[in-house]
Amino acid sequence: MNVQTFTDYSFGTNNYLVWEDSQKSAVLIDAGPAIQPVYDSLKAKGLKLEAILLTHGHPDHVLGAAALAEETGADVYLHEYDAVMVKSMPAGFLSMLGIDKMDVPDELKPLEDGQVLDIAGMSIKVLHTPGHSPGSVSFVIDDAVFDGDLVFRSSIGRTDFPGGDFDALASSAREKIFTLPPETKIFPGHMGPTDVAWEKKTNPFLADL
Repeated sequence: MNVQTFTDYSFGTNNYLVWEDSQKSAVLIDAGPAIQPVYDSLKAKGLKLEAILLTHGHPDHVLGAAALAEETGADVYLHEYDAVMVKSMPAGFLSMLGIDKMDVPDELKPLEDGQVLDIAGMSIKVLHTPGHSPGSVSFVIDDAVFDGDLVFRSSIGRTDFPGGDFDALASSAREKIFTLPPETKIFPGHMGPTDVAWEKKTNPFLADL
């Protein structure tokens, strides 16, 4: 499995292009505002984008999804709880983030806990991991988990936005992430990669789990 990271420095959001060498297609996990580098990489590698998998519905992870889906024909997936949020995003919240407008993909395919997606030659397991938002999910591919704004390196996603819940986030980390094999690599929505063993042992926000 290959992973290419694209970081949007206006929000510090990571987007991940994931593909297998044996395939001519790929998936993108999260789609922030800076999507031109993703276009360029797909073209350079000769890859077709099959799907955009959104870990949650906050604007910094979703802003580029509609344009990218329209350009590539990729399906867009998002948990139904956050799909509701995306479709009714308050203008005041967008303004607070310095965003004038957020386009929403025409169709959002639903995600649910335990679902397994077979896309681009990969088996992608969906884990519902609420806490940062009600519809936050994580994607397990091979020996890696893409967990959005759940567990960062020595930190966690914020829970003070509407729908955030620290207890739910802690439960998600304990029951869904920390039960993965210790060598599982964590690709978070912000900051650099880490792994389950390190976070389970040292993360100060989750030290009692």
